Amino acid sequence: MKTAREKVVDAAILHGLVIVIWAVFSLVKLRSERFRQALDRFQATYQFRAGTSARRLIFSAGRIAYRGGPVPSPDYELVLLDPWGVLKQLWKNPNDLIRLLMENKIDQHGNNYFLFKFGYLLGLCERWFREGMEKLAPGSKKKWINDPG
Repeated sequence: MKTAREKVVDAAILHGLVIVIWAVFSLVKLRSERFRQALDRFQATYQFRAGTSARRLIFSAGRIAYRGGPVPSPDYELVLLDPWGVLKQLWKNPNDLIRLLMENKIDQHGNNYFLFKFGYLLGLCERWFREGMEKLAPGSKKKWINDPG
């Protein structure tokens, strides 16, 4: 059984993780036309849970909202079974998400379409940041302006 302190730490990790995802998605949405097109007419609720704490990302009509508290039937749910382990693994190697599943640090429920769509959105974010860094690299004369696609 977890102590009150462990529950607070788990909730803080969950909250921080979801806020970072929301902030990155919001930034890329402002700057990338391709990302905005991917959100167009996309409706989904993603619930992230650790113990009794829950946070949601809601995609609706091209908007991304962040909310606290659980919902009974999200489109997709990710449960952090070991939030501290998830944080350490993501910090060490953020591209190795499959290891989190294999080591039983996260669990998921829902239609896999929503998992693939979430992965696609994360991939668009990674692409936007990578291209932005290439444009800012030394020797590059390009300016970092809105991504045309």
